[in-house]
Amino acid sequence: MEINVAKRTGFCSGVQKAYNEVKNSLVNKNKIYIYGELVHNKKVIEELNKSGAITIKGLDEIPEDSINETVIIRAHGISKAEKDLLEERFSKVIDMTCPIVTNLVKYVGNKQKEGFFVVVYGKPDHPEILGLKGNVDESKLLITLSPVTIPQKKVLIVSQTTMGEEEYKNFITSILTINSFTEVLIRDTICSETILREKETLELSQKSTLMLVLGGKNSSNTQKLYRISKKYCKRTYHIESGEELKEITISPQDKIGIVTGSSTPTSELNKVLEYLSQKKEDFS
Repeated sequence: MEINVAKRTGFCSGVQKAYNEVKNSLVNKNKIYIYGELVHNKKVIEELNKSGAITIKGLDEIPEDSINETVIIRAHGISKAEKDLLEERFSKVIDMTCPIVTNLVKYVGNKQKEGFFVVVYGKPDHPEILGLKGNVDESKLLITLSPVTIPQKKVLIVSQTTMGEEEYKNFITSILTINSFTEVLIRDTICSETILREKETLELSQKSTLMLVLGGKNSSNTQKLYRISKKYCKRTYHIESGEELKEITISPQDKIGIVTGSSTPTSELNKVLEYLSQKKEDFS
């Protein structure tokens, strides 16, 4: 049995920074609030909750003692209205929005002021997109996963930062084909880290008989890695933890490739490797 692990695994830099901020804040406080899920990973959320982090899913869940407490804004970002209210209700607000997401929001806002109508390739209900909508002029914004005809002629096309590079390229080609823009600006706003993980997934899946994609089931970037891997390796499994490996048939002849989403902790990867190492010993 052969085991190959992608070079880029574990938290991306943005998630790692947000995670460290929560852990460091809990050193001097027995509890801290997080507005929205810090990352799309159940294991990480459960671990932080046990340490004293309390996740608030909406403004209606702000506690009565909030004026004396600290709240951390998730890596996906939030709307301006939400942030303003948090600053009113909490003594301290720590904004851990990923810098790449922040740059996207600023760029879209600036281009709207220049007269551009903005088309975003992304999921309308994704936290990052909800935050974007709440920070720019929503009347000059379209969020879509499917190419559509639009009346505007001066258009900017961007992508949610966690979408697939190949899928985004196909979207651009299609929307340009069915529209007649007089001025169009296309910007690559996909996180470079996710692109590099895509390429590693592509390479590994082409030479593996079994692929393990480790990450939250509700993680957009992990779902993307699964789709890429499934194209080239039919025995691709999207798992959230090592416990799920017990349900997967593994043979001594397997060449196993392992990739992780950007919100997957290294500790979960280590559990998977520990299980596979034991399996390898059992075969020998």
